[in-house]
Amino acid sequence: MKNFFRILIILVNLFIYIYFLISFYLIKNVELALPSNIRYIYILLCFILTLLIGTKGYDNADRNLLQLAFFFTSIADFFLIIKNYYTLGVLFFILVQVTYIIRHSRKKFFNSKYIMVDILVFAALITTAILFKPDCIDNSLYIIALIYGYFLLNSLIIAWSTLSKEFYKKVSSFMIAIGMTLFFLCDINVGLYQFLVLCYDTPSLEIIYFLVWFFYLPSQLLLSLSGYKEKIL
Repeated sequence: MKNFFRILIILVNLFIYIYFLISFYLIKNVELALPSNIRYIYILLCFILTLLIGTKGYDNADRNLLQLAFFFTSIADFFLIIKNYYTLGVLFFILVQVTYIIRHSRKKFFNSKYIMVDILVFAALITTAILFKPDCIDNSLYIIALIYGYFLLNSLIIAWSTLSKEFYKKVSSFMIAIGMTLFFLCDINVGLYQFLVLCYDTPSLEIIYFLVWFFYLPSQLLLSLSGYKEKIL
């Protein structure tokens, strides 16, 4: 029965994504192509997919961390998609990335060289923030977004490191690496979209908004499936 629901969720989400691509091509409007409540349902279905892992996962710790990441994702997207509370949404997405860092750095990743580079990157981000902060962006949101960007970059690097470790099967490692890369590309477009909305009177941002969801939806499906060690089918 669990297999049936797993396959059903995957098929439903694939249908939603393909429908979104076709609809946007025809009407060039994200909200009309895929309303916010349907996008949120897609995320919840990915969360449910992690709850159905059961004995098909790697171990209890990996399963629990993945479920926790999607629990935080569900809360973050509730604030961002449904309520439009950006500060709370980004704060919960910081917890999402911290959880993924813990999950994907199992079997050791950190060393003194990485920590030193990491400190330098964080210092560079802070310096850039102080020197180049746009006046049109709220201070608190700017700082929170900067901290999120720091954790997101770390999460991306560590996700790709799973390819060189033996804990995950190659299929899962590729899902993690590609999923987190799509996540990263999504957030690059989120940042660009918010910057243009807040700072410039740009006539059309629909293509950027489309790219946010073009990258984000498959990233969540890939990450939810990465928790399965055994084949679903």
